[in-house]
Amino acid sequence: MYVSINTAVFLDELQAGISQLTCLHRLTDYSLDAIEVRGEFFNTATKNAELQSIDHLCQQQNWQFYYSVPEELFQTDKINPKLTNYLNMAARNHIKSLKFSLGDTKQLTTEIIDNLKKQLSATAVQVSIENQPNQFGTLANVTQNLTKLATTKLGYTFDAGNWCWVDTPPLTAFSDLKAMVTVFHLKKIQQHDTILLTPEDVAWQQILAQLAPTVPVFLEYAIPADQLATQIKLVDQQLQQRQATL
Repeated sequence: MYVSINTAVFLDELQAGISQLTCLHRLTDYSLDAIEVRGEFFNTATKNAELQSIDHLCQQQNWQFYYSVPEELFQTDKINPKLTNYLNMAARNHIKSLKFSLGDTKQLTTEIIDNLKKQLSATAVQVSIENQPNQFGTLANVTQNLTKLATTKLGYTFDAGNWCWVDTPPLTAFSDLKAMVTVFHLKKIQQHDTILLTPEDVAWQQILAQLAPTVPVFLEYAIPADQLATQIKLVDQQLQQRQATL
């Protein structure tokens, strides 16, 4: 397994108006398992054409294609009404997986769960929810809802950094949730700031060592251009070491 890349690594460029497609072309010399684009950084007028070009690039590079939806899946008493549109978009562009934030599940009923189960059973596109950096992302709430939703095909994206915003050590959360993780977003938060990974910090390495070998690991934090190769190599080394012990 190789590391995967979320386009958040190019945050400065994206905020300056550079397209995700342009940024992704900078990754073609790396061995990657997958890339994940972010919905909030598409220009509405050019989004469809850009998605088609990214799809073509992924096929050329043999990358799996993931898409981060900047919306919540659950909206109090209903499923996000745009889920069907997103699933259709994913199918058209060979997107393997869509990621949503969990959202408000206070009124999550059996009927809502059955509706979601029906929608997910009718598509080959994977859908996952992510722990949020707010009141919906507490360990108790995430655990409770993943248990409720276990009968659906819904996956779970473990965002290592978001736990720091709800005062929970990522390793503590991972110990409780690791059996449910289907996608892993790797980042390091220190005093509410994102920092680069280092070989001296053992916490993230301990988590990866326990992560199921089939779970993709995405770098999801801003990385200076001159540090990207080093960060990729550092995580790849950990993934290869883990593979060697299996």
